[in-house]
Amino acid sequence: MRGRHLVTGYTWSEGDALLYVRQGGTGDSTPYVLEGRVCFRITQERRCVGFFGADGFERCPDARTLSSGSQCDGCVGRDRFRACMICDGSRCPSGPPDLRARCDAPHILYLACFGDDTIKVGTASLHRRRARIVEQGPLAAVRIAQADGPTIKQMERILSQGEFVEVMRRAKKTELLGSRMTEEEALAQVLEAASRVPTIVPLAYRPYLHAPQIVDAPEFARASRGRSVRELPVQAGTVIEGSVVGAVGHVLFVEDETGCFALDLGALKARVLEFEPTGPKKRPVVQLGLF
Repeated sequence: MRGRHLVTGYTWSEGDALLYVRQGGTGDSTPYVLEGRVCFRITQERRCVGFFGADGFERCPDARTLSSGSQCDGCVGRDRFRACMICDGSRCPSGPPDLRARCDAPHILYLACFGDDTIKVGTASLHRRRARIVEQGPLAAVRIAQADGPTIKQMERILSQGEFVEVMRRAKKTELLGSRMTEEEALAQVLEAASRVPTIVPLAYRPYLHAPQIVDAPEFARASRGRSVRELPVQAGTVIEGSVVGAVGHVLFVEDETGCFALDLGALKARVLEFEPTGPKKRPVVQLGLF
């Protein structure tokens, strides 16, 4: 890939971290697989990534530039999924039939451990039951329930009001990549937490619970843990050039002649990247000692 492209997000396939970039001048997102050698410059330019509309993901009609965030105010208002994203399942917002059908479709509830004593509770649609969890980058995770979207959201809210958390920031997840906790220890924690869920949720929700289903991390991610790396701040003008040697959740590990460093893919969202740039290349300035 060459030229300037807008990053609209990232996700995982079964084994590869995928960085989604918007082809210049079109509304289509083309997956750029982060593997082998990568080379791109982080430009100063930030643009609205667009919104989810009736026909799927659509580009910002105004091509708005941004100083922060990933959506302009106009696209926040246009986004059909925004109301669903902040809904806790108790009072589902009214919406078109196709949106309601998505909400009522099967969803799953999961518990995850990232390397400390905190247990995160989260949800995912059934068809993304593995990808959504892998994107989070946990050390261990289990699926514990399946039901329609509103019911699963209600269960998430109930559990997050107690000892579990609903949100864990990317910075904290990055920090915990250096945790000395083993995968076995993390799995023991989430299984113990799962055993307590039936005593926490009201009786009406218990039929939706099932035996914990362990979510195996991709080997690519499992082999990436424990690396001695340096964190790379996302700064305009910096050129990222090297070989992809691993990834965990939102963190991509890139190696060059100076060593291995970690790049936060989430921080690239709404950034315009210049692939295979020409001219002088500003080298990364890394922070030592994070891992």
